[in-house]
Amino acid sequence: MSELEDLRLEDSPFSDFLGFELLLSDEDRDLLSSVREFMTREVEPVINDYWTRAAFPHELVPGIAKLGIAGLAYDGPGCPNRGALVDGMVAMELGRVDPSMATFMGVHGGLAMGSINLCGSDEQRERWLPAMARMELIGAFGLTEPDVGSAISAGLATSARRDGDEWVLNGEKKWIGNAAFADLVVVWARDEEDEQVKGFVVEKGTQGMTFDKQEDKIALRVVQNAEIHLHDVRVPEANRLQKAES
Repeated sequence: MSELEDLRLEDSPFSDFLGFELLLSDEDRDLLSSVREFMTREVEPVINDYWTRAAFPHELVPGIAKLGIAGLAYDGPGCPNRGALVDGMVAMELGRVDPSMATFMGVHGGLAMGSINLCGSDEQRERWLPAMARMELIGAFGLTEPDVGSAISAGLATSARRDGDEWVLNGEKKWIGNAAFADLVVVWARDEEDEQVKGFVVEKGTQGMTFDKQEDKIALRVVQNAEIHLHDVRVPEANRLQKAES
């Protein structure tokens, strides 16, 4: 009997019909099993109540953090560097129990951490990624706007103006997952001087950045989407992602 034939359905419930799990190392399969067990034991019994209330289960975050899956595929400081295949399969296991939890991790560990890992300087990666990998800091990704969706190449209206050692941001973002409680928001804005889109890490509590949680959703109700309002938000040059130029 081949190894694929020996894989039992109960070992990969309703999620891996083609046996991709067999392509993983034993270490990665153990990780996937731990994620599957956590989602079944801790998340599945409670998540429908959170969906009904459109609330987020913050008390589950420490358990997710212990799994070590934030920024799973990245090689930045403090990141697991485990590869894209196991990262994708972990996302599948999260989504098998609740797509909102997969989206939460996709925004935090994928979009926000990925932006810093790919576009940040060495100092910025050291500054933010280890704490984000430990999920001590939660990230959001501010690209979509009320009028242009995710059209970063044309129509992005949020502006950035250099003022000495700071940047002044103005604009609106919409449908930003995790924004209602994030510690860091990666905001994309167009430089008024050169028309290039630049990335900025805006920290929670920064003056001029306010939020309105988006209510009455019919899908992904556990994800805490928000509109972000940026009014003369001052961000230090040290928080501009140094490799983000488009």
